[in-house]
Amino acid sequence: MWRVTLTVAIALLAGCSGLFPAGPTASDPDPVTPAPVPTSSPASTVPVPTNNGTVDVDRLLDRHERALATRSFHRHVEQAGPQNTLDVWIDREREVQRVRRRFGPISDDVVLANGTVYTNVRDDPDTPYATTPATPNTSLVASPAGVDLLRHLLSNTEYRKLDSVRRNGRPVAVLTVSGTGGTQTGENGSKIGRSRLYVDRQGVIRYVEHTERRPDRPDIDMSMTVATDTERVPIPWWLEESDPYSSGSM
Repeated sequence: MWRVTLTVAIALLAGCSGLFPAGPTASDPDPVTPAPVPTSSPASTVPVPTNNGTVDVDRLLDRHERALATRSFHRHVEQAGPQNTLDVWIDREREVQRVRRRFGPISDDVVLANGTVYTNVRDDPDTPYATTPATPNTSLVASPAGVDLLRHLLSNTEYRKLDSVRRNGRPVAVLTVSGTGGTQTGENGSKIGRSRLYVDRQGVIRYVEHTERRPDRPDIDMSMTVATDTERVPIPWWLEESDPYSSGSM
């Protein structure tokens, strides 16, 4: 008999489950990101919402969420630690989702396709996955675009636009924390070190890096990457026999 551990539901449905990353594997290699190149043309300047001279974080996050609401994408989050990652894949056209969280040797993996939620079963070698019916509103993570995580990290911090650069072939605005030396004091005496966001013309927050030293809680050292050139969700090995892309129902 299989049993699905509670950690799957807790880790994947929590709003801030985006504070986790994964190391490279043969099937999921980490992309090599070229260094950003500064742009000099006014046509390459990327505007961002501001309020009283600083970035309006609420509007920035709302734009990001709206921009991804109808697009397929892959969001990858990494936090310092033993292979501590979160991946969210969304295929809007075929209505396939996948959420995978890794922490050290532990991996929680869930796929939503064809009206069914497939959950990998780690502790039963004879049962690769369990199934439950999905509803039209089923989502594998509370905030697929990562807005809950970003709001938690950024809402109490002031940001300014540093520059416009070209990154991965597209113009993006570079946002950094306001303050002397690029540092700022956050909530409860935390010290925000390097915190930068790269935002494209459509409002998608393409890349985030954030470090924060917190006196009473674990420090934060994380990054988030969003790619919108994903044609399909990678199907894990444990679901290959029921691959939704080859089932004939799509």
